[in-house]
Amino acid sequence: MLREIEEELLVAAQAGNTAAFERLVRLLEQPMLAVAAGFAHTPDDANDIYQDAMLAAYRALPKFKLESKFSTWLYKIVVNTALSNRRKLKRAWQKLAAVQAEYQHEEEYLVGVSPEAELLDSELSAKINQAMAKLTDRERIAFVLCHQQGFKLREAAEVMSCTENLVKVVLFRARAKLKVQLADYH
Repeated sequence: MLREIEEELLVAAQAGNTAAFERLVRLLEQPMLAVAAGFAHTPDDANDIYQDAMLAAYRALPKFKLESKFSTWLYKIVVNTALSNRRKLKRAWQKLAAVQAEYQHEEEYLVGVSPEAELLDSELSAKINQAMAKLTDRERIAFVLCHQQGFKLREAAEVMSCTENLVKVVLFRARAKLKVQLADYH
């Protein structure tokens, strides 16, 4: 029944019904934003990735065939948009890191976190960001999808257009790199 409703909305959206497209997207908004956040340094960057991806999806909608799930197709667009925005995010990283640190400081001040805990949290956060930045695009995609978003290997393989075994290998490499990078913190 849900699949039939999705197909009806897709057909209507492909015919130019923007309200139908908005309904389809609204159902998937939170998971798509979460995937975008896995590639972004700030919530604003995640929103930018998401908005760019939805615009790209709307433009590409006439080409979508009902052979695959709409959500899988949309995940691919979000991931590809995130990767293409990555260069822009790298250039803005220093500026955004300073803003994020200030925001974190204000938030921690409001809840009364000790200066020692604040220092450790910011240090760990910076180290995690550095470690994630050292992953290849494929490793980062697999890690974000499987470990941060809870995708099954089959689902990640479909989004990444590869086999489940390749996802396993890529995840193994990503975890190994992160373990080395974060060795001082476990």
